[in-house]
Amino acid sequence: MEEEISLSELFATLKKRLTLIVSLGLIGLIVAAGFTFFIATPQYNATTQILVNRTTESAEGLQLNDINSNVQMINTYKDIIKGPVVLNEVRENLGTNLTTTELSEKIEITTQENSQVFSLTVTDESPYEASEIANAVAEIFQSEIGNIMNVENVTIISEAVPVTDQISPNNLLNLVIGLLVGLMLGVGSAFLLEFMDKSVRDERFITETLGWSVLGSVSEMSNDELHAKLNIKRPELNSRRTKSRV
Repeated sequence: MEEEISLSELFATLKKRLTLIVSLGLIGLIVAAGFTFFIATPQYNATTQILVNRTTESAEGLQLNDINSNVQMINTYKDIIKGPVVLNEVRENLGTNLTTTELSEKIEITTQENSQVFSLTVTDESPYEASEIANAVAEIFQSEIGNIMNVENVTIISEAVPVTDQISPNNLLNLVIGLLVGLMLGVGSAFLLEFMDKSVRDERFITETLGWSVLGSVSEMSNDELHAKLNIKRPELNSRRTKSRV
């Protein structure tokens, strides 16, 4: 029984503060929309794929051990690509104002398990600059890796092309998150206000919480009852006025 009463009070509180909850939900939605469409900078990426085979001295050609070794060397290639040896030349060729660190932060190297092919992905505010940087990095890596390691067979499998579909921000996801956060704040505020409200709302608080006895109660008239009572009194006043005139 107590659980049912608690649930009824819970829903009563939500219903009582429904305007506050909805208002904060709309505010959260508006804030998320403002950030998504007017503040957040859209990001785009472009990807190129590279295959690297180290030179082998075996007369039998490329063996399984060589393939495994090439796969394990991809982490080394990643460090070289994101290092100053490659990126300084990329900066000079592109004439960009980005520092080596800034260029490095835009680059991500990903691989598939047991694959000698790795993907070089560049993220930028412009899809065209992203593809330009990705292709420049791949070309410089292809030309410089032979001077650093015993690697001569570097193949650019696919060049990066501009992709105009932004990867961030996710407009719909941001709006949903903003709405949910606003509604959560509204619900939290509703319960907080109800908890801080110390006014006496029913007899149970007096008898159970304070331990006092109820001597009497004064009920509040509804609008319908008030209007009905006024309508009853008006004929009485009119009859009294008529008698006084006579």
